[in-house]
Amino acid sequence: MSVTIKDIARKLGITHSSVSRALNGKPGVSPELRRKILETARQMGYTPNAMARGLVTRQSMTIAFIVPDFANPFFVEIAHAVNSTASARGFTTIMCDNQWDHEEELKQIRLMAEKRVDGIIIKSFGEDDSYLLDLGIPVVKLNPATSPDLSSIDVDNVLGAYLATEHLIQCGYQNIAFIGSHTDTQTFSDRFQGYARALSHYLRTVDARLVCQGEYTHESGARCYDQLLATGVPFDAALCENDMIALGVYDRAMRDKKKIPEEFGLIGYDDMFFAGLPMTQLTTMAQPKQKIGVKAAHLLLDLITHPDKTKQRHLVYKPELIVRKTTRPI
Repeated sequence: MSVTIKDIARKLGITHSSVSRALNGKPGVSPELRRKILETARQMGYTPNAMARGLVTRQSMTIAFIVPDFANPFFVEIAHAVNSTASARGFTTIMCDNQWDHEEELKQIRLMAEKRVDGIIIKSFGEDDSYLLDLGIPVVKLNPATSPDLSSIDVDNVLGAYLATEHLIQCGYQNIAFIGSHTDTQTFSDRFQGYARALSHYLRTVDARLVCQGEYTHESGARCYDQLLATGVPFDAALCENDMIALGVYDRAMRDKKKIPEEFGLIGYDDMFFAGLPMTQLTTMAQPKQKIGVKAAHLLLDLITHPDKTKQRHLVYKPELIVRKTTRPI
């Protein structure tokens, strides 16, 4: 198995970013530490990825956009913004969908390296960014970065779920369920944290029996609604981790002849295109999808075309509560 930046960092007891800076000739590392890193890399037999070397030696005018699921309209809307922005600057975008599979994600990254893309925008897995640093090309993450050498763009999920839960409480709902997905653990954790904080702020407690996890799908939302009903614990509202889940809950509540929003309140997340349709009118937390895509593309392309003038950035946008017809008037 080849030696990676992560291996060198572990050997020296330093950060991945320090090793990356030294090996790539970037500032931010003292001369003494740089010599130590280079010597350790030589002793361990480290060789830069041949494909990554090819990526940085000549531009292909191509970038990759790698996300977990293009069946999710949230990623489709960002993809459109990325593609149109890149195209306007003379770049072609290759779209990749890994179906929430980390091994498939790694295969796609290797394939993009073979195609000599100039950079990658990615909604990545895991808490370790070393495999992205090892590429040796610009990367912009659509979730928080663990390394200062990777740019990232995200939305404050804790705040979003707090505001959504607070709205349900202010509308007068008493027992609020939380329905999410286990496929994206960081997003679930952050949104659940916001939900729990709001309940605590209003002197309520989380009832584990009113929390259900499935997938980011309509079917999963319907299934979780049925599972919550089966517990026998009453609930008169639900915060859903995305709009697709909320749509499944909406259909099941309508089947049970619940009067929405009088008897049952519902909030989704993402403000997908169908949320505002006349037959749905879903209250939801909007994320600035267009802005995220445009900003991610410009940031990546600046890192590619002007690496010496462009700094790594870590942007966090605020979500917006969009009140429609699935919650009571305050």
